[in-house]
Amino acid sequence: MVYVITGGPGFGKTALIEKLRQLGFQTGEETARQIIMQQLEIQGDILPWKNSSKFEKLVMNRRIEFLNQIEIQDIAFSDRGLPDQAGFSRYKGKDVSKELASAILLNRYAKKVFVTPPWSQIYKNDPIRTETFEEAKKIHQCVVEAYLDNGYELFDLPLTTLDSRIEFIFKLL
Repeated sequence: MVYVITGGPGFGKTALIEKLRQLGFQTGEETARQIIMQQLEIQGDILPWKNSSKFEKLVMNRRIEFLNQIEIQDIAFSDRGLPDQAGFSRYKGKDVSKELASAILLNRYAKKVFVTPPWSQIYKNDPIRTETFEEAKKIHQCVVEAYLDNGYELFDLPLTTLDSRIEFIFKLL
């Protein structure tokens, strides 16, 4: 079973995923960020601002691959999931593609989804995360709505230490 850790950009998802990996869990990285970094490195064009449909499809396919490689009895964690893509589409004012909508319905994660709420004290920009904190909060809201629209149960993680956040997750598993 794959549990998703989601929320707006810069609110602590990747640190949680890294800690869970160190604890021995299978984890899925933030696919979109990974693809952007790879494409920038090779000067490719599968980027959301150059070829959004190819980018969406590649991100979607990689997320599905990760989901399908996890045995049902295993516990794994994913840094974002398919509904995140619907949330980003909503944020950009775009309709969710039929292919993505279908993939979201057919490829299900654990019903419990862990949300990293907006946290200004840890938020920082980088070459890929260029949104302001206010924009990140709007993305967060769109992502949360996408999960709720698709029947997931959301649990906000406390604004506390990494270890306390991990403990909170384990109590709910």
